[in-house]
Amino acid sequence: MAEQLNTKLLLAVMLAFTLSLLSACGFHLRGAVDVSADKAQLSLQTDRTNERLSRALTRGLQDNGIQLVANAPYNLKIHKSVFKRDSVSLDSSARVDEYSLTLKVEYELHSLKNDLVKNESAITERVYTYDADAAAAKDEQESLLRDEMYDAMATRIIRSYLAFDSKK
Repeated sequence: MAEQLNTKLLLAVMLAFTLSLLSACGFHLRGAVDVSADKAQLSLQTDRTNERLSRALTRGLQDNGIQLVANAPYNLKIHKSVFKRDSVSLDSSARVDEYSLTLKVEYELHSLKNDLVKNESAITERVYTYDADAAAAKDEQESLLRDEMYDAMATRIIRSYLAFDSKK
């Protein structure tokens, strides 16, 4: 009984020590960023063609504690979102062996007075192998890659928003 109690006590001490080490080194979950009070609210404008990006941005902003409101200090406008799928290489039978997926987004950040704060474009790209004999599985893989690309783009845009110096 005493031996079991010592083991539990030792595990509790080790767990506490490990957690204190993690917090001491600055560890935090990926995507979680400290948000200053002046950037805690944002207005988001997208059109219907950007639905996947809009969902990813909304989810990412909420995960970072940023509220989406109509009259926020800043307005993020997604102007253009273009997704392309190109063949990269062919096999010996002249069938597509690899595809390249490219997502390009153009966006602007405006202040409440509608002053342009930031005007940027961002690109993300993925290449994957394609097997015509397993087309259904490869289509599923492409869909997963698309979702991953939209999530990565949303994270990039959010980090860009949080990184600009609002004091200038």
